[in-house]
Amino acid sequence: MVLLLLGGLLVLFICYDIIQTTLAASNSGPLTTRLAEGSWYLLLCLHRRYHLPRLLQAAGPWITMGLFLTWVLVLWLGWWLVFCGEAYAVVGSSTGEPAGWVERAYYVGYTLTTLGYGDLVPGKALWQMLSVVAAANGLLLFTLAVTYVLSIVSAVTQKKTLALSLHSMGGTPQAMLENTRGEGSYAALAEKAEQLSGMIISVGQQHLSFPILHYYHDTVQDRSLPLALARFHQALSVTYLCCPDVPASVRLKLGMAMYAMESYLNVLSGFVSPAETRPEIPTAALASMSECGRDEAGVRTCLSELDAQRYLRAYIEKDGWRWAQVWNLQ
Repeated sequence: MVLLLLGGLLVLFICYDIIQTTLAASNSGPLTTRLAEGSWYLLLCLHRRYHLPRLLQAAGPWITMGLFLTWVLVLWLGWWLVFCGEAYAVVGSSTGEPAGWVERAYYVGYTLTTLGYGDLVPGKALWQMLSVVAAANGLLLFTLAVTYVLSIVSAVTQKKTLALSLHSMGGTPQAMLENTRGEGSYAALAEKAEQLSGMIISVGQQHLSFPILHYYHDTVQDRSLPLALARFHQALSVTYLCCPDVPASVRLKLGMAMYAMESYLNVLSGFVSPAETRPEIPTAALASMSECGRDEAGVRTCLSELDAQRYLRAYIEKDGWRWAQVWNLQ
């Protein structure tokens, strides 16, 4: 009876974790969260010590597969404990003798995968019904897992698309400003920001629904979303907060993009803790960012006072990059 109760609790727990992770449009289940965070923390420590960017690049797919394997093993263990709760829960189909421990594990395995070889069968009616429940449970697990993986692949593609779109404006915040300044109205920046605002919000919500997306790292800067968003936020903040003379129509579009960035940063608050100190703004980058009526000291103060900077710095560093790389300084 103890094994039956223990197994039942384990099955309920892993089912909750699976459903919370795959169907809830919020944080992942408790086991999934700890497994993913622990794996990433270990790999990130190795990267910081030995500089292993390829290791981080491989992390996302392998964490996903490790998660799926964990679900299968825990569910298998839970149902195995359930079917070990009584001597005649599983018997030989020809002999009627109770199955051993290993045979019960074998029975649970082919029941969960719905293979149904038939050399072992459930005993009384209760165990027959539980076998049906176990088979349905296994089918549900594999269906949800496949759907989850396909959704992640699609979201990773959109994540890279957003990063490339942002980087197309320039490889640094100052380059973004220079390339979109025009005659000083920054209309090109506002137009691009308006186009990308919806995608930023969408990708942010995908990270909320699938937190494992945070662990899909790209070694190429132009495809790195953390770097792209940090660079875009610097350029956007300078234009929106430090340039009082931009036209009202431009300011409206920039404000929409600022809202999109705030929405993304709200999602980040569940993934990273803000850095203890605000990041420094390199002096070399200030000269080309101080053409909006603010001097270099004014631009530095404007950016340094933003709370978002602490989250962006933490986001950059947790993805394996350094804040200096936002400005393309090594």
